[in-house]
Amino acid sequence: MNHKAIARLLYPSVPLKNCIFLAFERDTRGCVLNDEARFNYFPASPFPTVSWIFEGDLRMVLDPGDMSGQPKLAPPLPPLVFAGPYRKPAASWSSSAVHALTISFYPDALKRLFGIDIKHHMDSIQSLGCVAPPAVADALHQVLVDDDRSAFERAEAVLMALWCDANEAPQGWQDMRGWISTLSTRIALSGAGQGLRQLQRRFKDWTGQSHRELMLYSRVELALAMTTVRGSNLLPDLAATAADAGFADQSHMGRDVRRVTGISPGRLIELMRSEESFWLYRLLERHLGQDADAA
Repeated sequence: MNHKAIARLLYPSVPLKNCIFLAFERDTRGCVLNDEARFNYFPASPFPTVSWIFEGDLRMVLDPGDMSGQPKLAPPLPPLVFAGPYRKPAASWSSSAVHALTISFYPDALKRLFGIDIKHHMDSIQSLGCVAPPAVADALHQVLVDDDRSAFERAEAVLMALWCDANEAPQGWQDMRGWISTLSTRIALSGAGQGLRQLQRRFKDWTGQSHRELMLYSRVELALAMTTVRGSNLLPDLAATAADAGFADQSHMGRDVRRVTGISPGRLIELMRSEESFWLYRLLERHLGQDADAA
């Protein structure tokens, strides 16, 4: 029987809301997918991730911008993977059915959680055991052991025990703009020295990127949200979307969208609607559209 591939966004429980941005799970077991449908395309992101590969193999595509011909693939990823903030779009490929869970963390929380200084791990993908203390890596490795709980429930149980600030007031889920605003306030109120240069340095220390670099993601996220609100059955008015999302013009939006996704806005919308491999973009689009409607 050919089952439908599972792809879903997952949100943290209250004690971990200051630690986890969001998570996503992909399960293609029992599905019949052609080679193209076994790709997984991801936008650039300011959030570091930990991924558990429970079944199957995943390989990073060495040149995700080239979507024609035979892709060049890296060796298979280990079962427990750490990826720093990735400043360019990425893609992976599985040769067969795969079940994997990825959790995105706020970069400023990662040092408190794992003792990892994020600015040293930009654009990197490696085994978690290479970057985290052995006790932390061993604890997270236990998530790979199946029991009667879901994969995300197992991961949250381990993270709850590691999270040292579980009792602080949760900030609740935020979109990119909300997170950057909250982070800017925290940075302004922390440490000695309130000059512009000191604030810029602390911003980069906490996130690995500048405020200006992070605002790129915020603009693209807002454009994606507005595209959804305007109606999924129609091609959006890209000029109007660019104006409403705060871009100087449509060309400005096109450049920023390509920097985050590697694809022009119009082509991205087509691929999201027609290609299985753009499942994560569809999840984010639906979520952002709901969030915009609620606002």
